[in-house]
Parts: sequence; C-alpha cells; structure tokens
Amino acid sequence: LKENKDWLLPYAAFCVLRDKYKTPNFNNWKTHKRYVAGKIATMFDAKHKDYSAVMMHAWVQYQLHLQLTEAIDYAHNLGISLKGDLPIGIYRYSVEAWAEPELFGMDFQAGAPPDQFSDLGQNWEFPTYNWEVMKADGYNWWKKRFAVLERYFDAMRIDHILGFFRIWRMPIDATQGVLGYFYPAIPVTREELHANHIDFNEDRFCKPFINDSIIHHTFGEEADVVKAHFFELNSNGLYKFKPEFDTQRKLSDSFKKQSWDWKEEKLLSLAANVLFIIETTQDGDNVYHPRFNMEKTLSFANLPEWERVKLAEIYNDYFFVRQDDLWYEKAMEKLPALLTSTKMLICGEDLGLVPDSVPVVMDQLAITALKVQRMPSENIPFYDPKNASYMNVVTASSHDSSTLRQWWHEDREMTQQYFNQQLKQYGTAPWDLLPDFSEMIMKQHLYTDAMLAIFPIQEFLATDHRLMNENMDDERINVPAIFPHYWRYRMHLKLEDLKTETAFNQKISDWVKDSGRK
Repeated sequence: LKENKDWLLPYAAFCVLRDKYKTPNFNNWKTHKRYVAGKIATMFDAKHKDYSAVMMHAWVQYQLHLQLTEAIDYAHNLGISLKGDLPIGIYRYSVEAWAEPELFGMDFQAGAPPDQFSDLGQNWEFPTYNWEVMKADGYNWWKKRFAVLERYFDAMRIDHILGFFRIWRMPIDATQGVLGYFYPAIPVTREELHANHIDFNEDRFCKPFINDSIIHHTFGEEADVVKAHFFELNSNGLYKFKPEFDTQRKLSDSFKKQSWDWKEEKLLSLAANVLFIIETTQDGDNVYHPRFNMEKTLSFANLPEWERVKLAEIYNDYFFVRQDDLWYEKAMEKLPALLTSTKMLICGEDLGLVPDSVPVVMDQLAITALKVQRMPSENIPFYDPKNASYMNVVTASSHDSSTLRQWWHEDREMTQQYFNQQLKQYGTAPWDLLPDFSEMIMKQHLYTDAMLAIFPIQEFLATDHRLMNENMDDERINVPAIFPHYWRYRMHLKLEDLKTETAFNQKISDWVKDSGRK
C-alpha cells in the first residue's frame, strides 16, 4: 500500500464502491460521486466499516503482483524477454476517470475513421485526453503508467501510437466513428469556405440532408411509415429528425426499447448524411471538419458539380496536406518526455490512416514500427516482410485482425494473388490455407532483417493440422469495430498437452535458431 498508494488506494476504494452500488458508473453512486483523496483515505482506517473490503482488493492486487513477478522471473531465467502492452485509452467509468477527471475529455469519445476494419469507422467510447492539462505537470500520469509496466516488461507496445499525434474524436451523441474528426487539427473556417465561393449554410452542410427522394431511395415501400414516425417536414421541403430521434445516440436508444421491421443502420446512416462536423472552440466560435468519405454521402451528391469539386479540394487538403506539421509538433511535445522516463524498448502500433509525420517521428525517436503483412501503409495489396528494416516488428496477423486461416477466405481474388506473387506458387490457391503454406508464411517473416518477429499462437498451430482448431472462427481474438469488447479467445489445447508435442516444439525451436532469433 505504501509503495503503490498513488493508484492502489483509489483503485481499492473504487472496487468497493462499484460493488456496493452495483455499477462502475460513479455518476450513479449515492456517495463519493467525486473523488476526494481525504475521504477515501479514511476507508483504510482499521475502524472504518469498509476497511476489510478495501484491504481485500489491495491484497488481491498484491497477489497478482507476486504471481506476475514469479512468471517474469521464470521467463527471464530462460533467456526470454517479455513485451507488455499500453492501451491508448481508458474506460469511461474506470478508476482513472473517477480519480482524475480533469485529465480526460469526458464530453467526447475516441475511435478511428473508416478503415479496413469498418466502413463506418470505430467508436471505442472511451474519453479523449486533455493533453494541455497533462502537459502542465510533465505528463506525470503517463510516466507513472510507464513505471508500473517497467516493473514487469523489457519492451512495451504502445497501442495506437497515432493517438499521440492526434486522436479521432466524436461528439458524445454519435454512435458511429464516421461522425468524428481529427483532434487536434487545423479546421475549415467560414472564411475559407467563402474564399472558395461556397455559400456556406450551417444547416445545409452540418445537419443531415434528407429529402423525399433520399427517404424513398433508402426505405422503398416503407418510406411513408418512416417519415411519419421519425421525421418532421421543414418549410423548405426538407425533412429533419424529430427531437426524440435527432442524434445517433437517441436513435440507438430508441431501438433498444422498441423493434421495427426497418433497419436501424439505415436511420443511423441518414443521421450521418452530413458534409461537415461542427467543433465549438474555447472562444465559443464554430469551426468545421469535413466528414470522412464526404464524397460518398447523398448530401454531397445533391450539390451542384462545381461545389462538389471545390469541397473535394478542401477535403483533400484537410486530410492529406495541412495537418502534418501540427501533428509532428504535438507528437514531439509528448513522446520524447515519455521515452526518456523508461528503459523499455518501445514499439509503436502505427496501423490505420498514417500521416507522413508518423514514420519521421518514430525514426527520430528510435521507436520500432509494426508491419502487418495484410495492412500495408503503402498503396500495395500486401507487405513483403523481406523489405522490413531493422527498426520494425513484423507479423502475419494481430490480435485485431482475423487469423491467417480466416484471412485466406475473406477475398479469394486477393488470396490467389498472394498465393502466386508472395508465396511464389503456381496454379490455383487451395480452398483452405494448408499447414505447408502457413509454415512458408511464418518463415518469410522470421528470416528478415526486422528486429522482432512476433506471432499469435494460432499461427504457430496453423502449421500442424493435428494442433489447429477445427473451427477457425473460434481462433479470432478481437474485432475492433465491435463494442463492447469482443475479446473471448481461449486456446483449445492445454499447455500441459502442448508441452508433450516434441516434434512441433522442436520445429519451432529450429526456425527461431536458424533465423538468428535466439
């Protein structure tokens, strides 16, 4: 308790209050809705009625520390290094948000723009960070996280390192990532729009554009029923959602209470039929961020051609030109201060829509980058691991992706191209990924210049038909576009049984030694 009081006292108290009020949402607690250190400290007085409960939670944390330390020591004695993980976000109703709410943007949600995981983007629903507040004390909150991880790990993977450059931020009333925008970012202003001869009208550009044609196109024969239930007609002949349905959050909540024949996704799509997202600055002024994939919206399609051309130019400038210097500056404010606080090797998960400043910063700060073969940052179908330089981590799959065996079935045209070009095989690709080809993929990653080659255990098992799971879909770890958390993978083999697989284990051992990764 004495050595870990900064985090352990609030954590143990949080657990007791969470269990007492049967919810982690501290806004709904009868007492201690706001964290006050002095009041929490009294719970650790032996005479306090909650003393036994808080001490039990502290004791459990101590036992976990002992167990993890024992496992770490065991691995280190075998000459094995261990890499931990630093999640980019926190849960909205966590002890961190309760104890230090000033560090977080509780009125916003973080996520990701549309990508290979989701056409609608991702909404992780955790709050954003108040970086200016964190900067004021030298990012002490982050340094304390690093220090705890350093007790156990030799290397650390920073999840979504792009979040240190900028985060994808959504208003709290959105449910889909597509209604987000980069923060910080240089926004679009009314002056810029007017300079491009665009007669900017906030209602037309920032609210869902819905007319009779769009409703009938979306709902067909059910259009009149939908209009009557969800919409009001404006004086200009356009429709707007009724007040009880005028955000994605309200729509989603309404579908939890009542089911209709038409699909929720169609209404959510209409709620996202906007061209710009509004950001209100600290000065109270409105600035604007182009909606991702603006040109694919029905709102965009209903503009005259000259206006579409002008907006496309602004869109491309916003996403691909104007932000890079700002994001470089923001990353170099934070990351050097954090990296100098630890001896761990730092690996950055740099997948997604990667701005040009990211590899520059990572090279300058000697942060190893992640190369997932099927998620290349370049405009190529797949990444060839032989091109990886030393400051890289190569892998065939990640915890957020499908396994190799699943990926083999996702796009048969891509699979065929991969089979012929990357694996250098003739003819038609087999229907299933065979163990021999799994082994070939593993070796192509191991025998490279990359500092590290790390794989999910499922990919090792895929090299042996006796050990792979018969149901490949049971091997998926996470689908990042699904909230709440999807993590549910359990290995179908017992470790005790896997240890007896002498030939399999020797095969893996030989790969590691022969590739110089011992």
